Amino acid sequence: MRRLRALREVPMRLEIRHLRTLAAIEETGSLSRAAKRLGMSQPALTGLLQRMERSLGGRLFVRSERGSVPTPLGAEVLDEARVVLRGMDAIHARVDRWSRRGGDTQPVRLGGFCGFLHVPLGQWLGEQPWVPDVALCEDVDPRASVHKVAIAAVDLAVVYRSPTDPQPLPPNVRARTVHPAEPVFVGMAHDHPLADQRAVDLAALTRYPWVDEPPGATPWSRYIAQVCREADIDFTHVHTTMSVVTVLDLLRGSTATGPVLATSREHDHDVVIRAVRDMPLWWELRLVYRAETVIADHIDQIHAQVIDLYRGRRGCNPAFDEWWSTSGAELASAG
Repeated sequence: MRRLRALREVPMRLEIRHLRTLAAIEETGSLSRAAKRLGMSQPALTGLLQRMERSLGGRLFVRSERGSVPTPLGAEVLDEARVVLRGMDAIHARVDRWSRRGGDTQPVRLGGFCGFLHVPLGQWLGEQPWVPDVALCEDVDPRASVHKVAIAAVDLAVVYRSPTDPQPLPPNVRARTVHPAEPVFVGMAHDHPLADQRAVDLAALTRYPWVDEPPGATPWSRYIAQVCREADIDFTHVHTTMSVVTVLDLLRGSTATGPVLATSREHDHDVVIRAVRDMPLWWELRLVYRAETVIADHIDQIHAQVIDLYRGRRGCNPAFDEWWSTSGAELASAG
């Protein structure tokens, strides 16, 4: 008997059902009404409350003219209980919502590197009924992005493939081309000597300092080096950085010119963007994803949205507008 009594005095661990019991007593103001709500007998509820009180070391409710009301200790316990119960209710509501919609509860991880496109595409994805949430996972190296898609670390990557990079795809990975050739433009200060030209020659740019990524950082450096060799030109004064802030500071100060995405936004009194004559620099924009996933199921819809976002980018710089007006119809029907 002594050993059995000792076992009965072992403190109980409060569970969610115990917190709901306390909340029911407070909300109904009566053990009998709370028992009815909880689907148990009043003696059973009284016994459960007593065990909780012994475990916590004090009375949680007292009887008054208003019924069962919390003691100071009970009020503190209930304050914490409400926080936990609200959180649990929110979890159950979200899980129920997604189970009824037939969706996954994991966020869609959007990777790659594509300039302006990531944020509006991520926002659009987050509004779709088949996407619970979106997590952005940028990586400037397209090879790393493709690998992350293959190992399920990223669900959708928007990447540029340079012409010298074959970018082979693992067996479980698919790619949808948004368009086969997007030009690379050049940025410079608004008062740069070449800024008054609508399009500049690549050779003319070699007379001025150039800012670009470090050699080997991505396939881009190998590609531009090959283009320069084939054109028999050379950038002799080159700044290297992976910092967008540093690039912009160098461009603004006329310290350098440098390659920029076609969709970059121009600032008339700061940095201007010019096309490079005859489009010697270009790359392919791709959507990379795994087969038999929710992204694969909706890739046509995603592709169409990317085209719409490009269409809405008109006005970002004059070179983009000219390129879009001559290639937009073909781009919109691609894929």
